[in-house]
Amino acid sequence: MTPGFDDVGLRARQPKAVQSALAVLEEVARCGPGVTGQQVAKNLGLPKATAYRLLNLLVQDEYLVRMPDLSGFALGRKVALLARLAEQGPSGDTERRPL
Repeated sequence: MTPGFDDVGLRARQPKAVQSALAVLEEVARCGPGVTGQQVAKNLGLPKATAYRLLNLLVQDEYLVRMPDLSGFALGRKVALLARLAEQGPSGDTERRPL
């Protein structure tokens, strides 16, 4: 069984971290493939270390990918999967499946 929010417990700073990660994801989408961590940090007003930490976490979880030449970042496979699922709409299936 996958742990839910009640099982994990959210600490005070976690919601802000989630919001920051989503802002990074949106910024990569807005800027397009090849956007650098430095550009993301500047555009969002984040410290570079924070931007790179969030970018690396999003890469690790496959929401972002590094460009083959390591020059920047692009959207990953999980973003495409989320978009497809959103287009399909509710399926009536209440069972949660991992992305």
